[in-house]
Amino acid sequence: MTRLTKALLSTAVALLCGALLLPAGAAASKRQWSVFEDHTALVKSPQAERIRRLDEVKDLGVDTLRIEVKWNEVAPNPGSKSRPNFDASDPAAYASHPEAYPGFGGYDDLMRRARALGFRIIITITGDAPRWATEGGKGTGSNVNYRPSASEFAQFAAAVAKRYSGDLGDLPAVFYFTLWNEPNHRQFIKPTRSAPVIYRKMVDAAIPKIRAANKNARIFIGETAPVGRAPKAMGPKKFIRKWLCLNNRLRRTSKGSCRKFKRIDADGYAHHPYGPVSRVPKKRDVLNMLAIRELGRYLDRAAAARRIPRRLPIYNTEFGLQSNPPDRAVSTSPIRQAQLINEKEEYSYRYGRLKSYSQYLLFDDPPRKGPRSQRWSGFQTALRFHTGRKKPAYNAFKFPIVVKKRRRGVLIWGRVRPGTGKRYVRIQRKGGSFGRRIKTNSRGYFTKKFGRTASYRFRAYDSKRKRLGTSRTARAARLP
Repeated sequence: MTRLTKALLSTAVALLCGALLLPAGAAASKRQWSVFEDHTALVKSPQAERIRRLDEVKDLGVDTLRIEVKWNEVAPNPGSKSRPNFDASDPAAYASHPEAYPGFGGYDDLMRRARALGFRIIITITGDAPRWATEGGKGTGSNVNYRPSASEFAQFAAAVAKRYSGDLGDLPAVFYFTLWNEPNHRQFIKPTRSAPVIYRKMVDAAIPKIRAANKNARIFIGETAPVGRAPKAMGPKKFIRKWLCLNNRLRRTSKGSCRKFKRIDADGYAHHPYGPVSRVPKKRDVLNMLAIRELGRYLDRAAAARRIPRRLPIYNTEFGLQSNPPDRAVSTSPIRQAQLINEKEEYSYRYGRLKSYSQYLLFDDPPRKGPRSQRWSGFQTALRFHTGRKKPAYNAFKFPIVVKKRRRGVLIWGRVRPGTGKRYVRIQRKGGSFGRRIKTNSRGYFTKKFGRTASYRFRAYDSKRKRLGTSRTARAARLP
């Protein structure tokens, strides 16, 4: 995530628009993963804190963790201009003691504990790049991630994939890998104008290394930021065209560096659909949640041009909404944040090609020192304030609900996220009593029509009919 992304989260808060609602049992949507990420809470925290937070995230009903394995947090001498003498593709060549930094220690502990709790794991192999792995050793300070070396990145990717292949001691097998975080943003690859070519080389070099090291690996490409704003980020559509060697009409081109383009052997496309919560003009280079089908169209055109496999599934691997408080620069209240994360999830559920919904951060970033304008320059998309107090979004994430006005009455969509198998809900109209138990599908989703337009909430139960909690009260809204 970037500061640019954060700024976009404060844009207009209009209600979601979209396509027709699919029923709860629709095969394309009922397998959507619940993805969670918080690098500070789960990777950088002491072991005891990591254990508590893993248990908490599990209790929320999350089934998938996105873990960014950061190159400069693992590789030796990351600040050195000169490359250390070691075999970068050998996972044993990196430090692994729990207290070692840089090294794999903290990651190893997290992987073991996450797997023991039953989490699916997505590893994003990403930067920052060590200085010695950047062109001319220039990647330091404000110039971090300056032209990362594709060959060095591929060796590191091989080490990560092999370490978590299931063939190394008691370390668990991981099957899902994504390549680099937000390559279209200058914070992660510099210079931005060259990022598509740099990323193409990184992907081309890394994929065969990962597959050789981990025969069961499924590899997602992209991890793109959602909005273009010069000079900070190249728009995702422009980036895709240049990276995949497509012209403005989305047809293949073989000019310049595209002459020797190799079809990318990928299993999915990862994207971060932040951005305005209302629709955006088609001419803007924005792929937010409401434009996610446009991403699908781009991928289909790229497949037709034989750049990528056909019908690549799309994965939302990072997403969230800012709240005020604590960030006074945004207009979304904590209550509104809770409402919006539910509406965004319901919207994503209706697009069968989108295989996951993601929540970025458990805890807000704390206030920073310096000028008032920098106080909340971190990210406040979490389910808890930095003090630890729960936001309304905490319960809303656990038990999402959306009440949509129809021609006659309402249609209620919801989910019991915690638990496995078919669960149960009892729905209550405001001012009324809780109704009979309704069975969810195997992923905890349900829909229910009611003839009366009102506000509703539901009480959730697990598969054994044990009470789990109660959703927020959702007002009926005119949402397509």
